[in-house]
Amino acid sequence: MKKIFKYFGIFLSVALLGAFTGCIQEQEIDSAEIGLGIKVFFPTKVVTGQPVTINGTGFQDVTEVVFPGDIAVTSFERVGGNMIRVVTPYGLPSEGGTLKVRTPEEEAVAGTAMTIGNTVVTGFSKQEGETVTGGEQIMIYGKDLEFINGVELLDPDGIPYVIHDDDFYRKGTNSVVITVPKRNIFTGSFAGKLFTIDGKEFKMPELAYEPSMEGGHWATVKKTLWKGDGSAGAVSWSGQYRFALEGHETGEEIHAFPEDEWKLIKTETIFLVVEATDPQIRVTTGWWSGSWCDKDFQPGNDERLADNGDGTWTLTVTLSDPDYTELLDDQHLLFTGDRFTPLELYYEAQEWVEGEEEEGHWEIVKDSFWKGDGSAGAVSWSGQYRFALEGHETGEEIASFPVELWERIKSETFYLVVEATDPQIRVTTGW
Repeated sequence: MKKIFKYFGIFLSVALLGAFTGCIQEQEIDSAEIGLGIKVFFPTKVVTGQPVTINGTGFQDVTEVVFPGDIAVTSFERVGGNMIRVVTPYGLPSEGGTLKVRTPEEEAVAGTAMTIGNTVVTGFSKQEGETVTGGEQIMIYGKDLEFINGVELLDPDGIPYVIHDDDFYRKGTNSVVITVPKRNIFTGSFAGKLFTIDGKEFKMPELAYEPSMEGGHWATVKKTLWKGDGSAGAVSWSGQYRFALEGHETGEEIHAFPEDEWKLIKTETIFLVVEATDPQIRVTTGWWSGSWCDKDFQPGNDERLADNGDGTWTLTVTLSDPDYTELLDDQHLLFTGDRFTPLELYYEAQEWVEGEEEEGHWEIVKDSFWKGDGSAGAVSWSGQYRFALEGHETGEEIASFPVELWERIKSETFYLVVEATDPQIRVTTGW
């Protein structure tokens, strides 16, 4: 299978920042003049032992980072006057609260609340007594599973060893997948263990493990949940493409799913393929009582709606918000909007494929996550091309990005493509 190295080509470039040393020094001086303040911190959900990065201004004289419950930490790493790295302490209240930084003279409070994670494991894809062959995957179900950072198994000699989270396949916060080593696994039955960042330990089912003796590899395959032929017609703020849980049908739905597939739809990433030239797609309930993301997806307004280049578009949907998914059993899942015809609903899964993986090569591929059409106009010392972290919008930005993409923007090389003959470009903050 061809291996593709996705080189994030993000239409904004920090590759030039090395040339802006003087600008950076100037910004640090400006930061001190602005005063003490927290702009953002990540992650916003934490457990004891979790590293936290705080960005803001005026951090040169900070002496304490104060976590919810008024728990002060004086040992932290300061990166210039705009960043602090700190480890989450013990004893935080379960309800969470505010994050603060303090100097001897003043205090600043983050605008976003800090929540406290609590990992709960509810089940596994493999049940007690089942056989697992090396190379197979085991899915773990539960809540706040992003804090699982290790799985203990046994090597061929029966000696415990830990698979670290760098090798996990994460599917959101409610599920995580581990791959059993093909050869380095004990032959026999034992119960593995799960470990979390904050020191919790969970016992896995006792399974019969055996190493894989055949060649093969994992491949990403498409699993179709529903396929249409267009006979139901195009969507024009209509309700014909309604999907339901079996046993909860009203006669209005185009398809009903068994419980295992319905659970997958509510917890995993699914893909809707539509035929259209200029679609406007809304993901809502059959009662129109709540829309996923509170927005309509249209070309250019969200990278989750992608042009396939053949007259079809694919919308990537992750219905992980429990406040939304709890409505779906009774109210159904509806794809509505205007100017499109749904063709297929599918998800992707990792499957073990016999035979060795085909040889391939690395390629650099442009992966854009924002594209303009010029309608916002040319820049003339103006601020229309402002980008923000989702949840931190002020209404002035041209686009906002989810936190996982925002972290990549801040840490990786990306590129800005502009239309110009003699451009003068400055990369700065919205302030």
